[in-house]
Amino acid sequence: MRRAGEGTLESFKERAEERRRLTARTLKGPMKVVPAFQQLGKAVFADGALSKKHKELMALAVAVSQNCFE
Repeated sequence: MRRAGEGTLESFKERAEERRRLTARTLKGPMKVVPAFQQLGKAVFADGALSKKHKELMALAVAVSQNCFE
C-alpha cells in the first residue's frame, strides 16, 4: 500500500533535495570517503571503451531489475 505522497514526482524531488543537502553537509566534514567515492563514480562513468550514455543505461537496468529506485 502506497503512503500519501510516496511515488509522486514531488516526493522524488523532495528526496533528491534532501540527498543534495545531506551530501553538501557531509562534504564539509573531515571525512575523505565521500569525495573519494564521488571521484570513483566520475571515473567509472567517464567515456572509455563504453560511452557514458551506455554505462548509465546499464546502471539503470541493474537498478530497475533490483528494485533499487533511489
